[in-house]
Amino acid sequence: MTISIVNVAQSMHETTKHDADEQLIALLKENARLSTAALARRLGVARSTVQSRLERLERSGVIRGYTVELGPGARARQVQAHAMIAVEPQQQSAVERKLKAMPAVAALLTVSGSYDLIAMLAAESTEALDAALDELRACPGVKLTSTSIVLSRRFER
Repeated sequence: MTISIVNVAQSMHETTKHDADEQLIALLKENARLSTAALARRLGVARSTVQSRLERLERSGVIRGYTVELGPGARARQVQAHAMIAVEPQQQSAVERKLKAMPAVAALLTVSGSYDLIAMLAAESTEALDAALDELRACPGVKLTSTSIVLSRRFER
């Protein structure tokens, strides 16, 4: 009986720790520039607690890094597109490596259906986007693409 009480207490501690981590991550998603002191105030914990949680989340790979999110004005100056890509069998990892090296590829998603990947592209002009698409299509292993240019964003979470 004592063992199950310990296990329940440990399980509750893990759940509480997980909830605290989720709250910390939610605050960072809102504003990754918040100081550890500001995060601690919002979470109602010590600054050292926040720092140790951040270090643990970074070490475990839950947090890979902190980045800049462009505002609507900067994004509006970019030409964005989604390129659906069908890949030759056995070539997907080589195609992924090539696309990862392309600065215009902001994200790469694997998908089900008649296409294998969707590349999210962003460029400073239609000419730069066209050049990126030419480079993408010339990649060995790419057999078919279908591209849609983003006209506007209705909302984003």
